[in-house]
Amino acid sequence: MKRMPFDLLVVFLAMIPLHFASSETLPSTNSTKCHEQERSALLEFKQSFFHVKSSVCGRYGRRLKLESWKLEDRDCCDWKGLDCDEGTGYVTGLDLSESCLFGPINSKASLFRLAHLQSLNLALNDFNYSQIPFAIGDLVELMSLNLSSSSFEDQIPSQVLKLTNLTSLDLSGSNELELRNPGMETLVQFLTKLEHLDLSSLNVSAPVPDAVTNLSSLTSLVLQGCNLQGTFPTTIFKLPRLQLLDLSCNLELSGHLPEFDLGSPIKSLFLSETNFSGSLPASLGNLAFLNEFYIGHSNFTGNVPSSIGNLTQLTMLDFHHNKLSGEIPSSLGKLVQLSYLYLEMNLLSGEVPASLTNLTNLTFLYLSDNQLTGQIPAEITGLTRLTQLDLSFNRLTGPIPENISNLKSLQYLYLRSNKLNGTLRLDVVLKLQNLTLLQLSFNEFSSIIEPGMNASFPNLSFLGLASSNLSELPIFLSYQSSLKELDLSQNKICGPTPLWFLTMSTSQLEFLNLSRNSISSFTTLNWSTLLTLDLSYNNIQGLLPIPPMSIYSYLVSNNNLSGDISPEMCKLSSIILLDLSNNKLAGVIPPCLSNLSNTLAILSFNGNDLYGSFPQLQNDVCQLEMIDVSGNQLQGSLPTGLANCSTLQFLNFKNNQIVDTFPSWMGSLSYLKVLILHSNRFHGAIGEPEARDQFPNLRIVDLSMNNFSGSLPSGYFDMWTAMKVHTADDAHYYEAYMPINPFFLDYVIYDYSMTIINKGILLEYKRILAYLNVIDLSSNNFIGEIPNSVGSLIELRMFNLSNNALTSSIPLSLANLTVLESLDLSSNKLSGMIPLALAQLSFLAFFNVSDNHLSGPIPQVNQFTTFKIDSYGGNLGLCGVPLTKKCGNPVETPPPPPSGALAEKLNWKIVLMGFGSGLVIGAVMGLNMTSRIERRFMRFYRGWQRRRMHQIRFV
Repeated sequence: MKRMPFDLLVVFLAMIPLHFASSETLPSTNSTKCHEQERSALLEFKQSFFHVKSSVCGRYGRRLKLESWKLEDRDCCDWKGLDCDEGTGYVTGLDLSESCLFGPINSKASLFRLAHLQSLNLALNDFNYSQIPFAIGDLVELMSLNLSSSSFEDQIPSQVLKLTNLTSLDLSGSNELELRNPGMETLVQFLTKLEHLDLSSLNVSAPVPDAVTNLSSLTSLVLQGCNLQGTFPTTIFKLPRLQLLDLSCNLELSGHLPEFDLGSPIKSLFLSETNFSGSLPASLGNLAFLNEFYIGHSNFTGNVPSSIGNLTQLTMLDFHHNKLSGEIPSSLGKLVQLSYLYLEMNLLSGEVPASLTNLTNLTFLYLSDNQLTGQIPAEITGLTRLTQLDLSFNRLTGPIPENISNLKSLQYLYLRSNKLNGTLRLDVVLKLQNLTLLQLSFNEFSSIIEPGMNASFPNLSFLGLASSNLSELPIFLSYQSSLKELDLSQNKICGPTPLWFLTMSTSQLEFLNLSRNSISSFTTLNWSTLLTLDLSYNNIQGLLPIPPMSIYSYLVSNNNLSGDISPEMCKLSSIILLDLSNNKLAGVIPPCLSNLSNTLAILSFNGNDLYGSFPQLQNDVCQLEMIDVSGNQLQGSLPTGLANCSTLQFLNFKNNQIVDTFPSWMGSLSYLKVLILHSNRFHGAIGEPEARDQFPNLRIVDLSMNNFSGSLPSGYFDMWTAMKVHTADDAHYYEAYMPINPFFLDYVIYDYSMTIINKGILLEYKRILAYLNVIDLSSNNFIGEIPNSVGSLIELRMFNLSNNALTSSIPLSLANLTVLESLDLSSNKLSGMIPLALAQLSFLAFFNVSDNHLSGPIPQVNQFTTFKIDSYGGNLGLCGVPLTKKCGNPVETPPPPPSGALAEKLNWKIVLMGFGSGLVIGAVMGLNMTSRIERRFMRFYRGWQRRRMHQIRFV
């Protein structure tokens, strides 16, 4: 038989059907490239996790990768989301991000049979808070792993440490994930080839380890919002290839900026909302490649270095909300690529540098909340790309530049709270047809020129002209159909509200503030979308105006309204804030108002002539946070349904005719901070607490001028734990945040207020500092001794037990109240000596023990040298200055000063206050209303980078 030629044999063998060869040992050589086992594993995975009907992406009709995975298609390498090795046919890359995968995943999933995977992306799916499968460690060839935002939870498995070939690891966006065991230090010790590491939003709760410095290939490190702690190693800034470092939103992470070397590759640096501090080094100018620099909401101090002008690649610069001082360096004018410049909320001074006008690419310029002076540079109107300009809360003077209308792209102009003066040319400013927000409130304009009566500004949504010397409502408002928020408060608008204003085409109006004018009448009409209406501090007379049914916040306090509260008010089914205080309203509180407890958070009816009982709640749902009905003639008992108001913080029934016993049933209200029952007809013994942890957050309790009897409530003194620990920020006030739109993106701040006796004088607190801890049990019938347990309330500021029948001696434990500012024990039956240890109370500014049975010498040291004779009168046994009676024996030597940290603390207090300087808490007196409407529309432009609070403060 003649042999077949060799070349024909090769052709023949190539025609043999593929099933004679093993698919496990040979790659496919026909049109099907992928391996059958991997194809089957992929189809099995699709069957297990692809649920279009139940997935969000399916509902929104996104184009889905898995739709291309067909059983009849033999070549899986052509399927979307897959990459195959051209030589072997094995699947090396799998991208199933945003692919509608839903349900828990475990180590038995067929996915983990793809042993040759080098890249795996399962981001933006929903694995229903299952654990990351242990089998992930079997994919040892992985170089890139992305599991971000896929609803995994629990601890990251240690099997991840087997993936030693990883160059990119992204586990971000899963708040339920933890990196504890292994921790971050172990992770970076094993995965030494990492170039990109993103652990954003993971719960790390540990310091950043020094071992990160060993990742010499690292180009990006993103640790945003990881609960990082400790001090950040400065050596990480000097990694040789690092381009992106994001540590933002780690409030407990401390650190400082190092000295930077020339040639540093860093392009993006995010340190916002951290505890980084110190100065900005001059070597910052060495970061020649820096493109984005964010340090907002940190604690940096000192000047902005002039070397910042060397960063010519910068497009975004955000230094807002630090403590930077000095002048804005003129070298900023060299950053001609800059699009975003945020320097607001610092201590910057001087004039706005003219060099900023060189930044012709600027679209956002924020210099607000500083101490800038001088005029607005006329040249700033040459920045024709500006869409947002914020120079508010400074000390700028002069007029608004006449050529402001050159800024054709401007959408947001915020010049509030400066000293701008002269004539306000609204007819010029409103030529900016793209203007969405115009805030010019609280300046010193002498007069206003309005635009033409029929001028319409189609994009104007917000207009702020508070405290702008307006004597009447601007008539051009009648043509503004797009207006949503209007603030004309604190002007000189008087008389009745004109009909054209009440009937104008404001179909979009959601917020209206006319407070602090002299308006005499008001009727709400045609405002079906209105959510917030503030008419407080006017001269409105007659019956209570009924607001639109859509209303969220309604304030009409401090007017001359009379008559009853109409039952129509009970139809306000969305109401959250209702303030009718300080009018002449009479009659009973409509019982149907209790039906609003499922939405109502703030209820203030104080200072009227209301009588009858406070309504009992009609359902178990109660959202009330604040109730103030003081200064009326309410009778009956406290409604026990208030026990369902689990969020209640402030309760004031002062100056009524309530007849009841102590409301111990309120003890379970864990958020209650202020309880004022002054001047009613409460009676009986308070008794011991009925359960543990009663009133745990109570800080102000005023039970004075009632008929309580028996012993002082020593058991409650033991339980009022909020008065034992300093947790409140001294600058924080008691306030509530009330939404003013349906999406709760904007809100008002409503300040709680009260009137209490301080230093023997009735004082009104327009705002209440959160550190103010007060106990006033005066003018009752308490008997027995002052319990030693009072001494455990070490954060107590005011203590008043006057006008009772207390006996025994003044307890030494009162010397533990080291921040006590006012102590009134007058008009009791106390005996014995004034404890010399009380001289340690260096904050004590008011002291009264008059009309008791005290004896012995008056201490002659520290604060006691400042108290007048009225503090001691009516005690026949007392002697020494300021009394005329001299003591027979020398005054006892005062106790030695405390040592260590306590001594330093006390010395600091003495230096701070000085003797007889008055109460520190007096600083909250006399505060007028500040109306603050902040940057509502900013969120549309600044995205994730910046979120500002949108506030209006009401008092």
